[in-house]
Amino acid sequence: MSPLFLIWLVALALMSFALATMAALVGGRVLHKRQLTRRAARRAVVLPELVHHIGGLTEGKPDLKGLEGDALLMAEVVRDLASLVRGRERTRLMEALQSMGVDSALRTLLRRGPTNQRVLAAEALVFFPGDETYAALLQASRRDKHRVRLSALRSAIELGQAPPIGEMLDSVIGGSELASLLFSDLLQRAVRTQVDNAVAAVARPDLPHTVRIMLLQALGASGDPRALKPLRDAARSPDAEIRAGALGALGVLGHPGAAQVVGEALADSDWRVRLKAIECVRRVGLIEFFAQVMTCADDEVWWVRYRAGQTLMSLAENDVANLKAFVSKLPKPASGPDAVRARRELAPQLSAASGGGL
Repeated sequence: MSPLFLIWLVALALMSFALATMAALVGGRVLHKRQLTRRAARRAVVLPELVHHIGGLTEGKPDLKGLEGDALLMAEVVRDLASLVRGRERTRLMEALQSMGVDSALRTLLRRGPTNQRVLAAEALVFFPGDETYAALLQASRRDKHRVRLSALRSAIELGQAPPIGEMLDSVIGGSELASLLFSDLLQRAVRTQVDNAVAAVARPDLPHTVRIMLLQALGASGDPRALKPLRDAARSPDAEIRAGALGALGVLGHPGAAQVVGEALADSDWRVRLKAIECVRRVGLIEFFAQVMTCADDEVWWVRYRAGQTLMSLAENDVANLKAFVSKLPKPASGPDAVRARRELAPQLSAASGGGL
């Protein structure tokens, strides 16, 4: 076999491969377009019938032409339509769909199917509260793929059936879940109804730093006074990252009891802790720490100086009269080029906050 013949065979094979690939791409595009057209036509049948039913224009079960068995179509329609209606109209719609077995079809789709469709089913099931729905969501949140787990967990929490806090934390520690921002948001929603369990979980020694800080933030976001003690204890942790996270959570909690640890934190050796302590003073309105925040205006870290200026301005806006009396009792400010520079940086902010009267 000559070299030229081999080259010709290779060229023929490449050409055949290119033509087959192009044909597959064109065929796939045509098939996808047909599927979209078919789905749009099905939606055009289902949506008007459901809208008429919501408006009370039709009685009895909606006539969906047998399309109620298309779980994917119904998941899309339920998610899009149910979010637009409230009260009796939504109740009427959900009862009609349940009578046709749509919720059962969605639970079946959640158990098996492509990932995107299972995520869609989990999002749509939030409109069908019930024991069977919760059981299906809980099962998916424990054993399924990452995206499906998070969607099922979100729907279960929105139904007021959040799994135990300990179980959620175990999923992260065990590696089956990621300590992501989405998980942090779900943890905050779950903690609101399980504050005591979350308080107990803070003391777990096996919590990674990231997860512990997420839990502290969730306790602060709960707004529950029971979160005050564990957050104050965490603000005295030997770990600076934990101290900073606890102070940030105390600022969100907004409880004046945070004052017990803020004073120490404003003089902390770690600038991140000082920064969060300053933010806590501003959020809670702890005017008694005005002098210490003024000291932080000379901090070596510019971000701490900036936050100190913001806090002083906020305190001045909230209570100018008391601040005037408080400032008059302060010792003479420190001298030196750094102190002068810091006061020059803060002077316009304080003047603007008090209208020039402070």
